[in-house]
Amino acid sequence: MKALKILVISMGLLIVIGIGLVGYGLTRKTPRPEAVATPGTAEAVAPPAAPFAFQYPAPKGAKLEQVLTAGDRLVLRYSSPDGDRLLFLDTHSGQLAGTILLPSEPK
Repeated sequence: MKALKILVISMGLLIVIGIGLVGYGLTRKTPRPEAVATPGTAEAVAPPAAPFAFQYPAPKGAKLEQVLTAGDRLVLRYSSPDGDRLLFLDTHSGQLAGTILLPSEPK
């Protein structure tokens, strides 16, 4: 009977210690908002990207119909009599990432 009592008490202590360690681990993993990141540490934040200007000569008679975002791309949809044109711009650098021409159906 005495051995059972010692076993129950020791297992209870192990459970309490385990829960305390889990709580400690969770609080150590979450970032604190008041912590200031210094350069060279893993928490350092990249500086904001420099502003860019992009000029694309739209096709003759084309009209900008829609502007969308897709991941880290900006999609511009131009509409013209020849068909639609999709331009994909990289939002980080402002460079043209690709173009898709959707020709209109012949009448």
